[in-house]
Amino acid sequence: MKEKKKSRPAAKPAAKPAEAQHKTEEAAKPAPAMSVDDWVNCRLIQAVRERADAIHFEPGRRGLMTVRLRIDGTLRPVHTQEQPEGVVTRIKKMSRMKLEDDRTPQDGRFGALVDGREIDFRVSSFPTPNGESFTLRLLDRATLIPIDRLGFSPAGLTKVREMMGKPRGLVLVTGPAGSGKTTTLYAMLNEIGKSDKKVVSLEYPIEFPLPNVTQSQIDPRSGYDYATALSLVARQDPDVVMVGGLDDLDTAQAALQTVLGGHLVLSSIHAHDAAEAIGRLLGMGIDPLLLATGLEGVIEQQVLRQVCPACKQSVAPEKMVSQMWKLKPGQKLAKARGCKECKGTGYKGRVGAFAVLPVTEELRDLMLTRPQPSALRRFYFGKPERAAMIPDGMEKVKAGLTTYEELMRMGVALQHPGQTD
Repeated sequence: MKEKKKSRPAAKPAAKPAEAQHKTEEAAKPAPAMSVDDWVNCRLIQAVRERADAIHFEPGRRGLMTVRLRIDGTLRPVHTQEQPEGVVTRIKKMSRMKLEDDRTPQDGRFGALVDGREIDFRVSSFPTPNGESFTLRLLDRATLIPIDRLGFSPAGLTKVREMMGKPRGLVLVTGPAGSGKTTTLYAMLNEIGKSDKKVVSLEYPIEFPLPNVTQSQIDPRSGYDYATALSLVARQDPDVVMVGGLDDLDTAQAALQTVLGGHLVLSSIHAHDAAEAIGRLLGMGIDPLLLATGLEGVIEQQVLRQVCPACKQSVAPEKMVSQMWKLKPGQKLAKARGCKECKGTGYKGRVGAFAVLPVTEELRDLMLTRPQPSALRRFYFGKPERAAMIPDGMEKVKAGLTTYEELMRMGVALQHPGQTD
């Protein structure tokens, strides 16, 4: 993406984010007397500088508009005022949306250069009784994280790389919305792309351009959906295929058929854990034999807020926690306190918790019986050697990266070693 600079009057130091899909412009601090363009720019710049993943423009009663930022997984209100005239039009123009349509949800995107960083904004509009609500996801092109820096344990990373090296099979990344599944898939693609393999990625939309990866953007409105793309991808002679998500029966079946054709397929699915992911696929109507034959492994993941290093405290854990996790005598755990650095939250940044679960022959036999998620969960929790998300998250608590309270908040510690259901 090339930077395209525009000349502007000295009285207007703020640059307008690009209105075209692939333009990039310098964003600067808005002038005190703000136009609607400057007002929107100010909100976008603030979101970038405060490490937000998304910015929400939410219309309310009596013409008020609230702006909230999602930072480290939680929403924080940052601004409420009478809605500036023209803000909806400005966001729609930037995102190349239809200005006259205020009753139908729309998607758009634009780019901007903020503090020397190329930021992509993915925009979604949503009609409400008080006006259109907008959610803008922020994608920093510099945040493509190598796989060895995602937070996998050494044993977990070894298992992931073993899965990535398989000649065929389906590898699923699972977790709730916002748990970083796309980040993990991109890290895997980026590493495989450095090898001698042909890699094809089917995405909606393409999040980041990747070297040595053939990326194709799905367009359901024109009939080019995941299932159609998968039926054609073999003509590209791929070794590895990435599919954005297995959200419906047609896509899931096409992905497994691609596996049977002799390819390694990477994909994701919204589910809390491996048991729920397998249960969802079977519930869609996938043939149990097809799934048992094709599924190679599941990577569970969750994102935990990282305790703020500027204000964290070390405290003695409760006796029940020490006994449950067999902590060493005198071992202390981090506690969130809150300071100016973390805006009083006690947390700054995020860290992943993972479980890497290869499919065993015992699990393949179980899948043939169409088990319920509860039976699959009992299977997983009955394996003491499992490199699980729960102990992985607890290891990060012991290391002082996050707190036990955060582990509980995210539901990662609801079960502990020895529990089966």
